[in-house]
Amino acid sequence: NDKANTRVARIRLDIMKTDKITSVPNVQAIHGLRLQKVPHTKYVFANAELPIPQINDGRDLENPDDYYTMFNAIDAESMEVAWQVIVDGNLDNTDADYTGRFVASTCYNSEKGMTLSDTMRAERDWVVVFDVEAIEAAVAAGDYRTLGDAEVPVLDGRKGSQLTRYIPVPKNPHGLNTSPDGQYFIANGKLSPTVSIIAIDRLPQLFDDAIAPRDAVVGEPELGLGPLHTTFDGRGNAYTTLFIDSQ
Repeated sequence: NDKANTRVARIRLDIMKTDKITSVPNVQAIHGLRLQKVPHTKYVFANAELPIPQINDGRDLENPDDYYTMFNAIDAESMEVAWQVIVDGNLDNTDADYTGRFVASTCYNSEKGMTLSDTMRAERDWVVVFDVEAIEAAVAAGDYRTLGDAEVPVLDGRKGSQLTRYIPVPKNPHGLNTSPDGQYFIANGKLSPTVSIIAIDRLPQLFDDAIAPRDAVVGEPELGLGPLHTTFDGRGNAYTTLFIDSQ
């Protein structure tokens, strides 16, 4: 991901050269990026971090309440942008599950602030969970629009949409990592000393509105200052980096 220029590049590992670069329309600053795992790498999922005016041609610059950003799916074979989903807040990092249905992204600035201090006022932001199957069905049904000159289907995934669910977690979460056993999404706290553990098998109930969003969180251990990313070994352990603390 090329954050500065809002692009995604595919590199051929057999010759170690870039063979395709895609500019993602309608958004600014591609940050988190992850491949779909199951049933195969159909999509590359990419978060656009910064809300911008829509359409971003100079209009509405004085109306930041109307700014938004989007979650993006890129076709892994063609490298064309397949669809985009509007969200509330600033997207950070993302990861896919091992069922093929769900992708989750950390999301900060639930306040919709335009200054640094305004983006950190609320004690909780959220993890946004995307239902890929529902999004694909909406695209197939024509339940989308396009923006400007881009022909990419744009869907509304803001709070209240059937395409997404917003799980409250401590403010300004950063990394989002899927445990290799396929059971959990791990959201790293950054401005909270905690990581939030989300049970993936509870997400169908969440989308059916059978449980409350926080019911999907099954643990929130306190680790230290500035949790960023979590990785895993083959022995049941998880390892989380801390960018402020020395633990």
